[in-house]
Amino acid sequence: MYLSESKTLRILTLCSLYVAQGMPYGFVSVAFAAWLTQDDRVTLTQLGPIMAVATLPWSFKFVWGPLMDTVSIRRLGRRRPWIILAQSMAIIALSSLLLSKDLPGMVWTSKESAPGFWKHIYHVVPGPLALVILIANVFLSMQDVAVDALAVDLVPEQERGTTNGLTYGCSYLGSALGGWGLGLIIAKHGIRAGIIGQSVFLAVIILLPILIRERPPGKKASSEDEDPLASSEEPDQQSKNIVRNLLRAFSLRATLLGLAIALGCRICNSVINTVLLDFLRDKDGGDWDMEYYTTVTGGYALVAGFLGATTGGIIADRLGTRRMIITMTLLVSILWLGFGLFPRALYSRSAMTAFVIGQDFLFGMLLVSLFTLFMSISWPRVAATQFTTYMSIMNLSTTMGHYISGEAGDSLAKMKHAGIPTVFLTAACIQVLIMIPALFIDPNQTRRVLGDE
Repeated sequence: MYLSESKTLRILTLCSLYVAQGMPYGFVSVAFAAWLTQDDRVTLTQLGPIMAVATLPWSFKFVWGPLMDTVSIRRLGRRRPWIILAQSMAIIALSSLLLSKDLPGMVWTSKESAPGFWKHIYHVVPGPLALVILIANVFLSMQDVAVDALAVDLVPEQERGTTNGLTYGCSYLGSALGGWGLGLIIAKHGIRAGIIGQSVFLAVIILLPILIRERPPGKKASSEDEDPLASSEEPDQQSKNIVRNLLRAFSLRATLLGLAIALGCRICNSVINTVLLDFLRDKDGGDWDMEYYTTVTGGYALVAGFLGATTGGIIADRLGTRRMIITMTLLVSILWLGFGLFPRALYSRSAMTAFVIGQDFLFGMLLVSLFTLFMSISWPRVAATQFTTYMSIMNLSTTMGHYISGEAGDSLAKMKHAGIPTVFLTAACIQVLIMIPALFIDPNQTRRVLGDE
């Protein structure tokens, strides 16, 4: 049986692969990060860069698209070899952590403690642990692009809405399994059990693309059909036309403002999440044990984010994209402002649980509204590349936030917990400033000026 001939098998395979994408992210950002901060194994200064390198490769995943469209082993399938290669290498990279008996020791405490060449890149990759996580996410970002391409090749137009909804939800499910599920395993059986559990789960999922082929031999994907408009042009000319059209697309005020929003939208959220991880796990702070932390941040909060994203899209259609973005930005900033002005709430478990869940719900609504905006201001002629650029820059925004929190780690440590309310207040103000460009974006400018082609 082939994926192209069975809707059920197609959806099952795609959903499973999206779960496989989400699990390592949930594991690194929730379960593993919580374990690292337990008993002060690593400091906030060290944690920030580790979290940053987990998202850095996703900022440049657009480079994989042209490579995958050009290089393939047709007798094995157009996308299948890339998926198998990428996920296998990610499993090997993550499983290599089992070779170390002292994982926190794989994080250097300072630039001076890094040997030789590593001193020059300490601020980017502060130790072998960060390097392993970086390599794993390089291959995971490759797998993400390959799976997206597989979906484009295989899913008929009339099924895309349902399939996109299911796969988007499964990416959240994977993150929950990685953060909450593996977090519970780590809390009860230790970090090695969590790493083994993740590797086994990913290895089981990879059996699907290994055992099931894309389509019958000799049958082309719809995306491989000859394009009569492009067939008369040489590849070099086509590349020049794409670059020229992208420059035209990004020459408008709406698209340039979109770049500014994408670059700044997740910085403050990433800073707060990293700072809170250190604070909530601290015995003198929130004093959340491993099991409770992973249950809330890796379980309830992800469910809230998923619900926020799904309902946010519906509301944005009724309220208007710009209005939705501005409303959600104000609500998120008010939430941060409230906890900054009333720092006693930071020490209340129930209040902070509500905060974590509420923040993810609001950000889910904000992000899906931004997705809608970026789709609107993308020129159809180069929409895939332009929209992917916005998504990549949003990932870069997350990376920047993690790095900033790491750089500020020493200052926050000196201020003890008095610095946490300051972070909340500062983030609330900056978030509003960053999103001000949304007031001046005309979502229809691109198509009005450049056309609907």
